[in-house]
Amino acid sequence: MHNLSFFCYGEVGVDNIIQADQLPSPEIAVFPQAESYHIGGAAANTAVWLARMGVPVGLSGNIIGDDLYGTQLQTWLGQHNGLDLAALEIKPATTTPFTRAIVTPDGERSFLIFYYPQTPKSPFSLDMLKGARYLALDLYGGPERIQAAKTAHKAGVQTTIGDVIWPEHEVLPFTDIATNSGSYIRNIFPGVDVHQHARKLQTINKGIVITTDGGDEVFAIDRDGSTFIACPPKVEVLDATGAGDAFRAGLLYGLDKGLDLAASVCWGMATGSLKVGHIGAATTLPAFAEIETLANALIAKGVQPA
Repeated sequence: MHNLSFFCYGEVGVDNIIQADQLPSPEIAVFPQAESYHIGGAAANTAVWLARMGVPVGLSGNIIGDDLYGTQLQTWLGQHNGLDLAALEIKPATTTPFTRAIVTPDGERSFLIFYYPQTPKSPFSLDMLKGARYLALDLYGGPERIQAAKTAHKAGVQTTIGDVIWPEHEVLPFTDIATNSGSYIRNIFPGVDVHQHARKLQTINKGIVITTDGGDEVFAIDRDGSTFIACPPKVEVLDATGAGDAFRAGLLYGLDKGLDLAASVCWGMATGSLKVGHIGAATTLPAFAEIETLANALIAKGVQPA
């Protein structure tokens, strides 16, 4: 594979999804109904969704091992046509990072995260991109993430970064497209107006800022400062793990196809909505035609000025 449209850099690992009626508490045991294992990590999830939509995408970030999780992960990732794994490093004696996620009946997740911070990372380089126009990046790492954003941005590659919610964050001026979670913003900044917060971020990055909010409205700011609100479809939520990663993939797909921001957000809402009805972030993927049908229906419904 020679030319890429997208490159995803960041978390690559395994998710252990544990389905339970409630979270454990001191002296109160919980008896899960089921557990399962899936591709995990923001970079890997986004890459798999993009590959599913038929666009060439590369993947790298943390190194994975040749242990049980690493071997299984290689098998899963290798099943996706269009996913270039040439830059994904595999090293013996490295522990593949993983997450245990307890998912309750409302689809919400509580995470126990293992080894991601201490797992060695592959240094980012422009050679990895192979002509990619977009870099999808997560911030759940160290200085290598900042360097990746700066390097790509200065080279004219569109940087798409999730959860860059701090106005003073050094990566924000190098973020062309910020995709943030409203609930995460409220947790970090209690009482904040998330729309005003997004506007503050946009005055710094001068790019696109999008705030999702679970099943509620999506608030978007375009590069020129214009704003709109889009309404995702009402769906039954089984597992919200990776919903933001799926949204990011759909958004990027639309932008890469030359759609305006409103239509691209509709593609993001379509992928995110289809994801939450299944267990695992990137295991049960819809056919492209299903994504396209829902995206077109949302485009036809339109967005509202904010």
